[in-house]
Amino acid sequence: MSRCSECAGSVIWNEDAGSNICTSCGTLTDPTQRVFADSNDPADSQYFNPSAPNSLKRFRGGSSWNLAGQSKETTARNNTFTIHAFIKSLTLTLSVPGLSPRVCTLFDQAMQTMQFRWGTKAKMVAGACLSIALRETGRPDFLKDIAFLSEQNDISVKRTLSSVLTALKITLTPTGPTQYLPTLQSHISSILQSSAESSGINVFLYSELKSLSLQSAIETAHLFIDTLARFAFETTLSQLSNAAVACAVFILSLEAEKRSPFSHLTDISASFANRCQVSKVLVMQRYQVLQDNIAKWIEEVEWLDSYQKRGRRSKVSKRLLCARGLKDALNWKQVLWKKQIEVEGKLILDVHMNGVDSDPNSEGESSLDVHAGSASLRSKDRLPSRKRKRVHSAVTGATHFLLNPLDASVSSRAGSSTSRTKTPPDTSTMSSYLISIPSFTDVRTLPSRLQQLSIARGGADVDVILDDELLAEGEWEAMQRTPEEMQELEQRWREEGVFDAIEKAKLTAALNNDKRVQAKGVHAGSESLVSAGPIPTSKRINLDALSEFMCYGDPDAYQFLGLEVLEDDKDDKESDVDGYGVMYDTSTSASYPDSAGGDEITIDDWRPLSPGFDNSFDDYL
Repeated sequence: MSRCSECAGSVIWNEDAGSNICTSCGTLTDPTQRVFADSNDPADSQYFNPSAPNSLKRFRGGSSWNLAGQSKETTARNNTFTIHAFIKSLTLTLSVPGLSPRVCTLFDQAMQTMQFRWGTKAKMVAGACLSIALRETGRPDFLKDIAFLSEQNDISVKRTLSSVLTALKITLTPTGPTQYLPTLQSHISSILQSSAESSGINVFLYSELKSLSLQSAIETAHLFIDTLARFAFETTLSQLSNAAVACAVFILSLEAEKRSPFSHLTDISASFANRCQVSKVLVMQRYQVLQDNIAKWIEEVEWLDSYQKRGRRSKVSKRLLCARGLKDALNWKQVLWKKQIEVEGKLILDVHMNGVDSDPNSEGESSLDVHAGSASLRSKDRLPSRKRKRVHSAVTGATHFLLNPLDASVSSRAGSSTSRTKTPPDTSTMSSYLISIPSFTDVRTLPSRLQQLSIARGGADVDVILDDELLAEGEWEAMQRTPEEMQELEQRWREEGVFDAIEKAKLTAALNNDKRVQAKGVHAGSESLVSAGPIPTSKRINLDALSEFMCYGDPDAYQFLGLEVLEDDKDDKESDVDGYGVMYDTSTSASYPDSAGGDEITIDDWRPLSPGFDNSFDDYL
C-alpha cells in the first residue's frame, strides 16, 4: 500500500480528482492533477441556505422596506460563502485541498475578532489563514504564491498575516529551510566584520566572501527554496534536514553571486554546519543532491551550457556550470510556473459590493463573486461614493499659493478637487499664470511690413509698393544715431583702438586690390599675345625672371617683348592707390635694374650672340 510523500499517511483513490489523495493531509499523489471549483458543485457551506425565507424588513424611522437579500446579515452571509469558495479553489490550486476546512475556520475567527472589511482586505486575510494552515502542517508558507494567485502584494499579505497571528494569539513553529537563512546571514556577516586572521576560515575564502553581496545571495536563496517547493523534487523537503538544506542552498546562492565555485568548499560547509548544529557530511550530501537538480534545470534552458561528460572528465565542471546558470534557471522556472497558472486558470475574485464597507483601495464595493479560468476583471458599475466634506477650493488654493507661489502641487490639488465635481480645472489662477508661458509668446518671426503690404495690395513690385512706404513716418530718423551718440561712440572707439583697426584694414584691402588689378592686367596681356600668334622664344633669356621683372614694370611694356623698358627712368618709385601713398619695399625696388648704374646685370649664363642681331644690348650682357 502506497503512502503519502508528505506525511506518510494512507492514501485512497478519488474519481473526481483522478488521483490518490492522502486521508490525513489531503495531498494529491499526482501533482499534475488540479481540481477547480465549479459553479455546478453543491454548496456545502453553512452560510448558504437557498431555502431560507426572504422576509421584508422596515427601515428604522423610515417608510420604505428592504427587498430580499438587501439586509446587512444577508450581505455578510453571502460574502462569507463567496470567500469560502475562493479558499477552496485556492487550496486546490496549491494541491492541499484537505486544508480548506481549517482555513475557513481561521478566516471566520479572524473576521469576527478583528472585524476586517470585506473586499481586498478579506482576500488578504484568506491568504494569511492559508499560510497559517500550511505552516501548521509543516509545509512552506507559500506567501509569494498566494499573493500572486490572489493578485495582491506579498508585503501586504505578510502584514495581514502578522495581524491575524496577533488577533488569534497563534504562535507558529518555524518550518522549512527558510528559517535558517537569517541565522546564516548574521553568521557570515560577523565573520566578515572581523579580520582575516581571527575569522577562523581560510584567507582565500575570506577574500572571496568579502567581495560578495549578501543581500542578493539571500534573495537568490529564498527564490531557490520556493522553486524547490513548487516543482516535483526527487526527495521532498519535508523528509530532509532543514538546517542542512539551508546551508547547501546558501552556499549555492553565494557561488551563483560569485559566478564561480569556492576554492575551499569544505571550510565554508564546516563553518555553516557548526552554526546550525548539523554534520558537515550531511551538508555536503545535500549540496550534491541540489547541484544535480540544478544541472537538470539548466538543461531545460536553451541558452545555457549543459553539463556534458566526455570520457572520464568533462570540459567544464558541473560546479562551475551550476554557479553560472543558477539565477537564469531559477528565473526560467519562475516563468514556467506563472505560465502554468495562467493556462490552468488564474483565480480572480471580482469585487462589487453592495452597502458593505471595504478598504480604501476598493471603496464602494461589496458582494464578492468568484470566477476561475478568467484572466481579466470585468468592469462593474459602481454606486455613488459617500458624501464628502465640502472644501472651499478658492481659499485653499490662495493659502497654498501664499505659502509657496511656485509649488507645482497647487495645480494638482485644484485638478483633483475639481475632478469630483466634473468641472474643468481653473487655469486662470495666479500660480498658473506665473508658471505657465503666456499665449502671445511665440517663437515664430512676425511678418515684415513688406509682407503685410504685398498681401494687402496683391503684389510686391516697385510700382505697387514704393520705397517710402516700407518705413513708417519717422521710423528712419528713429533708427539714426543722434550727434551726441555719434560723438560718444567715436570717442569710445578711439580709446578702444577700433579706429586704428579700421585704418589698418582699409590699407590692407587697398594693397590687395592693387596687386589683384596688376595680376589681372598681366594675365590679360598674356592672353592677347597668345591669340596674336606664336611668340619666338630664346634660350639665352630666363623667361621666369623676365616675367617676374615685367610684373613690376609698366603694364604697357609687355608689347615690346624686349628690354627697352630698362632704359626708362625709375626715379619715381611711389604709386598712389585709392588716395593712399604707399612706398614699395626697398628690397623689391633694389632688384629693379637701373639704367643709370654702371653695374653689369647677368640674366642668364653667358652665351655667344646669335647671328643677325645687333649689338644694342652689349652693355647689359
